[in-house]
Amino acid sequence: MYSKNLQTALNRGAAVQLTGGGTDESQDLMDAAGNNNLMLVSDLDFTMVDRDEHSHTSQLNFNCLWAAEYAHNSALVYSTGRSMERYLQLRAEAPLLMPAVLVLSVGTEIRFGPSLERDAGWGRALDDGWDRGIVVEEAVKIPQLHFQEEIDQGSHKVSFKLEKKDAPGIQSLLSMKLRERGLKVKFIYSGGVDLDVIPYKAGKGESLSYLLQKVKREGSAPNNVLVCGDSGNDTELFTVEGVKGVIVSNAHSELTEWYKSHKPNDNVFLSKKRCAGGIIEALQHFDLGPCLSPREQIDGRYIRLMDSDGNYSFSPRVSARKEVVEFNVFFEKWLKGEVPNNDESYERLTGVIAKDATMVSHWGKGLSFIESLHAARRNHGLMQEKGFVLWVDNIMEQTLAEGVYLVTWQLCEQLAGEEEKGYLATAIFLAKNETPNGVVWLHFHETPRAAD
Repeated sequence: MYSKNLQTALNRGAAVQLTGGGTDESQDLMDAAGNNNLMLVSDLDFTMVDRDEHSHTSQLNFNCLWAAEYAHNSALVYSTGRSMERYLQLRAEAPLLMPAVLVLSVGTEIRFGPSLERDAGWGRALDDGWDRGIVVEEAVKIPQLHFQEEIDQGSHKVSFKLEKKDAPGIQSLLSMKLRERGLKVKFIYSGGVDLDVIPYKAGKGESLSYLLQKVKREGSAPNNVLVCGDSGNDTELFTVEGVKGVIVSNAHSELTEWYKSHKPNDNVFLSKKRCAGGIIEALQHFDLGPCLSPREQIDGRYIRLMDSDGNYSFSPRVSARKEVVEFNVFFEKWLKGEVPNNDESYERLTGVIAKDATMVSHWGKGLSFIESLHAARRNHGLMQEKGFVLWVDNIMEQTLAEGVYLVTWQLCEQLAGEEEKGYLATAIFLAKNETPNGVVWLHFHETPRAAD
């Protein structure tokens, strides 16, 4: 029989829809940054996402670390030169977490939360001194400027391809022509080939300053801001007052040259690792929080996790959220045959399930959780060499009663060359000593996520 407190907790759990999890579509930056820990602002291509690493190992390590240690009290912001369409293309290719804020088109468009609601106030602010038609009219007169595809253009951005040898002179010429027409614009040159013309109030740095002012007005200013970039269009991020920054090791020369010539203070760090690996390295360098991903901690010989010193021990903290992340990491490694098929190893899964735990599968059938895991044991190595990955997104934890916790999340999975599948998941946990994260699973429910 359940205790009175536990039964009350289960009733409260039902009230928050045990049939699925995830964040409210109305969630915005103020909700995400409400606990004031860290705002992490990252470029995407070759910063968060290593386009040369098809396994996405470093990005998956970051995803796992963020979900386990930061998502509950920090805000993830993507600041990219991509348009909305290009961003959605990248989401289909790479295991991207859902950001609290999405800054698109080199700081000319801001969207909030899972609903990707546009910040209309930012768009109105950029109208000052801007006329897209005049920019296009003057640009067509300059043969060295080659318009990028329509999908890469924006209402406050005109984008070109321009050879590096021509860049200084052409930018000066176009700048003069636009000033003569009464416009106030900014030029962003990056990657040795991409030229963006945007309003003078726009840019990655200006959009970040706008966001920080916004959260400050709401009383939710983060304790720390970490900005991350690899190219010239990221330069402005490092100039925002009060931020810490990491230039990843694979950065373009225009950014590293800016670093050398401006000699910024100790708040800008040159990482030794590429892309998301460099971001994790910066978390450690600036002492911003945990920096060892659960994906890197799990040792296949043991059911427990190694700490940064290589020691094995149970976590002193009760964290149902972290249990969700680590459980799924271990299950992925089990399916890929990366942990041994023995009783000691499999106990990492079965040893954290309450005796009478139940589950509802994504096809709607009620099952014994422990019996389902015993049946799944035969699937060891089933996904070996298939490029299979799992990651946890939009994870949230709340206390329902003393020693009773509710966690909701999205479980994402993908096979190499195939589209991502997603599930909305909910679980209830009970506190229990001498388990990896101080809890055991009592109930688990997942349903397929509707297509985006």
